[in-house]
Amino acid sequence: MANTIRISDLDFIFISYREPNADENYADLLNIVPWAKRVHGVRGFDNAHKAAAELATTDFFISVDGDNRIDPAFLLQTLDWTKTNPQAVHRWRAKNSINGLIYGNGGIVGWPRKTCLEMKTHENAEDEQAKLDFCWTVPHENLYNVYSTTVINHTPEQAFIAGYREGVKMSLDRGQKVKPEEFTQTIQPINLRTLLTWMSVGQDADNGQWAILGARRGCYMASLDLNYDVTLVSDLEFMRDKFSRMMMDIESDMQSYGNSLRQRLGLPVAELNAEQSRFYKFCQTPHRNKGVQDRE
Repeated sequence: MANTIRISDLDFIFISYREPNADENYADLLNIVPWAKRVHGVRGFDNAHKAAAELATTDFFISVDGDNRIDPAFLLQTLDWTKTNPQAVHRWRAKNSINGLIYGNGGIVGWPRKTCLEMKTHENAEDEQAKLDFCWTVPHENLYNVYSTTVINHTPEQAFIAGYREGVKMSLDRGQKVKPEEFTQTIQPINLRTLLTWMSVGQDADNGQWAILGARRGCYMASLDLNYDVTLVSDLEFMRDKFSRMMMDIESDMQSYGNSLRQRLGLPVAELNAEQSRFYKFCQTPHRNKGVQDRE
C-alpha cells in the first residue's frame, strides 16, 4: 500500500438492510460518489461487511451505513499511512440527527479489506466481546473529524431501535454487564454523558421521543434485567419483531423508565421538552474538524 492515498481513489460501499430512508440516502451518496457500490439485505453485521469487502476492489475501502448522509468535504481528504495504522479500521465521527451527539456511532468507516475479511464478529463471533461490536476485537483508529450525519428518525421504529441499541451498548463496560450499585462509578464518564443525552434530548426532532424511549428501555434491560441477553441488539430482525410486538404508551413509558433509572441507578435522566432540547443543542460547543487522521 502506498504511503498516501486520496479518499476519492477508494471504493465506497453503501451497506443497507431495511432502513426506511436507505434508497434516498444511497441516491444522495451517488450524487457525491458516482462510483459507489451497494450491499443490500445481507443479514448480520459481520456478513454484510464481508460482502462489502468482497465487492471492493481497493485494498482499503469506505463503508457508508444505510442511514448515513456524507459530507462532500470527505472526498477532498488524503490519507497518510505514516500517521495511522493502515491495517486498522478507521472510524470517523457522525452527527446524530435527533440529539446532536457527535461520536463514532453511525459514522463513515474505512476498512482494510484483509482485516474485514478475516475478522469474526457479531453473528460469526468466537469471542463474547465480539458478539456485540467490532471495536473490542478488531484494531481501531477512532478519529476526531465529523464527515457525515446519521439520520435515524425517519420512522418511530427506526428511532426506537437506534436508541435502544445505544441504550444497551452504552450501559456496558467493554461489553459486560455492570452491577446496578456500581453503575455510575464503572461506566466511563464520556459514555455516561452520551447515554444520558440519548435518554434526555431530542423531543424537538421528528420521532425523537421514540429514540429517547428506546434508549431508556435499552439501559433498563442491560442494567436491571439480570437475564437479558445484550447480544440480541445485534440481530436487527429480532429488534424489528420486538418493536412490532410491543404495546407502548410512549408518554407513560418514558416517564416510567425515567423514574426507574433515576431511582435504581441514580442517573439524572432529564425530562426535556422540545424547546429545552433545542436550547441544549444550541449551547453545545460547535465542532471544528482538524486533520483527517487526527485521533479522538
